[in-house]
Amino acid sequence: MDMMQPCNSWKLLAFALALFSCLITAPAEKIKPALDGTSADMWGGGGVKTNLIRGAWLKNSRFAMFIHWGLFSELGGEWNGKTYYGIAEWLMNRAKIPVAEYEKTAARFNPTNFNASEWVQLAQDAGMTHMMITAKHHEGFAMFKSAVTPYNIVDATPFKRDPLKELAEACRAKGERLGFYYSQTVDWHERDAVGNDWDFPADGRDFEHYLKTKAVPQIDELLRGYGSVAGIWFDTPGPITPEESKMLVDRVHELQPQCLVNSRIGNGLGDYDTLGDQEIPPLPRPGLWETPDTHNDTWAYARSDHNWKSPTEIAERLVSVVSRGGTYMLNVGPDGSGRIPEQSARILREVGRWVHAHEDAIEGTDPTPFGSLAWGECTMRGNTLFFHIFNWPADGRLVVPGLKTKVKSARLENGGKLPIKTEADMVEISLPPQRPEVLIPVVTVQLAGPAKASREHFVLNGCRNELKTGEAELTGCERAKVDWMEKFGDWKHAVCLLGWQGANSSAAWEFRLVEPGSFYLEVEYTCPAKDDYSEWRVRCGDTSLTFPLIDTGEREKREAFGGALPRFRTYRAGIIDFPKTGAQRLVFNPTGSDGKNIRISALSLTPIQ
Repeated sequence: MDMMQPCNSWKLLAFALALFSCLITAPAEKIKPALDGTSADMWGGGGVKTNLIRGAWLKNSRFAMFIHWGLFSELGGEWNGKTYYGIAEWLMNRAKIPVAEYEKTAARFNPTNFNASEWVQLAQDAGMTHMMITAKHHEGFAMFKSAVTPYNIVDATPFKRDPLKELAEACRAKGERLGFYYSQTVDWHERDAVGNDWDFPADGRDFEHYLKTKAVPQIDELLRGYGSVAGIWFDTPGPITPEESKMLVDRVHELQPQCLVNSRIGNGLGDYDTLGDQEIPPLPRPGLWETPDTHNDTWAYARSDHNWKSPTEIAERLVSVVSRGGTYMLNVGPDGSGRIPEQSARILREVGRWVHAHEDAIEGTDPTPFGSLAWGECTMRGNTLFFHIFNWPADGRLVVPGLKTKVKSARLENGGKLPIKTEADMVEISLPPQRPEVLIPVVTVQLAGPAKASREHFVLNGCRNELKTGEAELTGCERAKVDWMEKFGDWKHAVCLLGWQGANSSAAWEFRLVEPGSFYLEVEYTCPAKDDYSEWRVRCGDTSLTFPLIDTGEREKREAFGGALPRFRTYRAGIIDFPKTGAQRLVFNPTGSDGKNIRISALSLTPIQ
């Protein structure tokens, strides 16, 4: 390692600027190399070769609690009488608070309402089987007793207690796994770390010195002083070198061989993948991975943010992640007094009642063997399928297409057996006319053997059917992931079709129609003003629809944050009649050279009722 070379000062400055730019702009359409202000800077790009042996427990821990807690919790997103909307843990950066001023917050940070046992109990009430908490976030303040620096919760605050030690003891007592978040690259308190460009000059930084004198010793303290640690959760790798990432991974595994390291250590290393914030992949994904999400729009406590996800939203997002093979880690933000907001806690307990009633359908399950299911999701355990019904079929017919294994029985929770009808590789389950009053109704299906199913796409008459961009056959265009923010730090993700090359470019979907019918065709897209009223065509069987896609209000530059803002909308293009069942092919393309900058996130077919 040679972090002392002059070029590395520019490297650190570039990342510091790019990192903040990443949080105030919409990243470009493709993942680019680090230092360009994209999600690669923030999340490392993923794609690690997961460690299935060390991470075996993670497969059985499908629901976890993330906790963002620090000095920022005392401030609650406010500084000098001004509210900074968006993620509150970035307040020091957004308000450009000098280190000497920010440090004064510690003198009044006294979270006497903190109760470790209550936090662990809430996690378990919610059905969460492991926890991750911020030991040190980007603000540089240690939420544990650290001999490395007095800038820690025991030495710098009137609280004088080590909450991580108390939390570790409570987790051991209640049988909950605990891990620690540690910001290895960004530390606004330190001259030699990355991120603080308002207090410290770019020249003369020594990142290796920061690693050796603060990051590594504090990681050692966490691994030596708190018992068995489930994982060290790293973040924002940015310019950290492969050698430095490997040094940290090796250090963690040397001190605690079973401790997991996530992919945000950077450079393709780690034991498992952490996807982008709030990212749920559209299709099953191999290996060990997790999706971090947050209960409202911020990760840390903010006095202004009460936009709590509902119990149904959380349950559906959990099931969607699990059905694709991942772990859902949902964040809470305790306030400066040490309390998890009561509204958040109440919603989590309601989610937990559903999770505990359906543990067999969540914990340790395998991903769906099917392609897209218009009515919901599927998880699997051995010869048992669990159908999670998000959209209760209006006609009472739950159609399960592509299932090749014989069905022995189907049962709705707290009910008797359901009638089954089998035709070729399709099963129809008759549901009661009244949807059960639960967050997500679950039908449990026992198979005669291991599940064999087709991932072929089927279009059903009783539900809205999405034609996913990841399943399209492309000619003269491309597929790319688009990441952007609606609010500061509130990430959105879409896999889009883009780069259209005129009338010879196209996207085509093949699917099977279960029954004849008529469907509305809808296009989800974003369009800049320069492509307003470009003409497009859809052809399917004997139907041909020609229509314009109009300006959606997409902007290349936002006033508030300076970055681009995609604006997706749904446009109803017309009706497609399907007089026959069986194989279908739908082709979508521009009719001419216009529309090059339009991005398509999905097509959908919705039956006309």
